[in-house]
Amino acid sequence: MAEESSSVYIGFFSGNQLKVIACIAMLIDHIGWILFPGEIAFRIIGRISMPLFAFLFGEGCHYTRHKARHFAFVCALGVLTSAAMSFVMKEPYGNILITFSLSCPLIYALEGLKKFSVSGRKGGAVLCAGAFVCALALAVWLCCFSPLDVDYGIAGVLLPVCVRLLDVRSFGVQGRAAQLLFSPVTALLPFFAGMVALMIAVGGIQFFSVMAVPLLVGYSGKRGKYALKWLFYTFYPAHLALLGAIYLIIHPIFCRCCSGKAASYKGAAARFVAARMQGVCASSLSFAG
Repeated sequence: MAEESSSVYIGFFSGNQLKVIACIAMLIDHIGWILFPGEIAFRIIGRISMPLFAFLFGEGCHYTRHKARHFAFVCALGVLTSAAMSFVMKEPYGNILITFSLSCPLIYALEGLKKFSVSGRKGGAVLCAGAFVCALALAVWLCCFSPLDVDYGIAGVLLPVCVRLLDVRSFGVQGRAAQLLFSPVTALLPFFAGMVALMIAVGGIQFFSVMAVPLLVGYSGKRGKYALKWLFYTFYPAHLALLGAIYLIIHPIFCRCCSGKAASYKGAAARFVAARMQGVCASSLSFAG
């Protein structure tokens, strides 16, 4: 990452470390979701993954050079994986990649609006403002009015947009003034406000996502030693495919066990009813005699 980011954040967690932590938390979450749906502890641990991924995604969009290519890749991968998940779940579902693909044009349009406003290019600023409004309208429609169940809803779409909302350097402010105005507090404050909105909108165990706050405060602004740019994009479909395969392997066993138990319970109930009926008939005959 660029040096400008490292001068803002003062923590010790690199972006790579946060990404690995988020992947592990997501794996634990989905193990509970797919294999152990009755164990709430898995889902609670997994709540820290969404804020971490959203923050890192927003940071990544800021530094991505090929923005159109990045958006097309996230969108295509989201459509493919969501189509597969919708087929399995038998309902239209948009996973987290769909959520982030809706965040992409909002982030890029907002950055363009800032740059064109600073340079005085009114035409470009108006174009970016229009693109932002259109992208926001599409996101609101998909999340709130369409039959598609978009993961985390409109609050999840807007969360990555909050990452650099108060980055005054985009408006041309540099030097000491930028350091005073864009501090670690002002850098993270809009994102934490977005997290609160997400917790209120989703409710339930999503309030446990507050556990991600210490990790975000500890962000150093540095990428890390290795380039793990594609870790999430490869790990996400791979771990879902693996867990899905495990589920398909063990699910018939569970079905057979459950059906066997149901059959035994049904047979026992039938025998009980038959015995009771025989007793009633015998009592009736003896009374009649």
